[in-house]
Amino acid sequence: MTIAEERTSTGQLSELEQALFDHLKQRLTGLNLSELGPLDAVADRMVASLPRTDSVWKDIAGPVYTSRGLQKWLGISRQAISQHAKERRILRLITADGISVFPAFQFDDHGHRLPHLKDVLDILYEGLDDPWTWATWLNTPIRNGESYADRLRQGEWESVLEQAREDAWAWSRP
Repeated sequence: MTIAEERTSTGQLSELEQALFDHLKQRLTGLNLSELGPLDAVADRMVASLPRTDSVWKDIAGPVYTSRGLQKWLGISRQAISQHAKERRILRLITADGISVFPAFQFDDHGHRLPHLKDVLDILYEGLDDPWTWATWLNTPIRNGESYADRLRQGEWESVLEQAREDAWAWSRP
């Protein structure tokens, strides 16, 4: 649901909007906002760092970050993101129109990558060089509503790596 859809008919802030603003207020306490630059630019930077939930890719990958959003959130350069993706340390999906997006499920709330993500991506790559398939494999519920990404997050990396090996082997068969 978008912020506009959450707004009440009276024009008042919805419960969701109010909760968001309360959390922002807590985190802004003590900051000198005038030193951050024009407030519209500050707001743009804040929103750019959020994963997109309105994308056509959400059914496969869930919410995704754009390259720009990921740069702002992680505080690293576009080149560093590109290098991480090239080394399969993060999962990058290239859309049909050439846009790079990065599934949010591969990061925790602090921007840390899933444990053993590179190991999983390296194994899956051996079976099939298709990041969209990898995203589906990682993000699809498989057991009790949990995905392989969830299992990595819970420390079950050994069983996830074993399943990745089995599936990569199957994908590599003619």
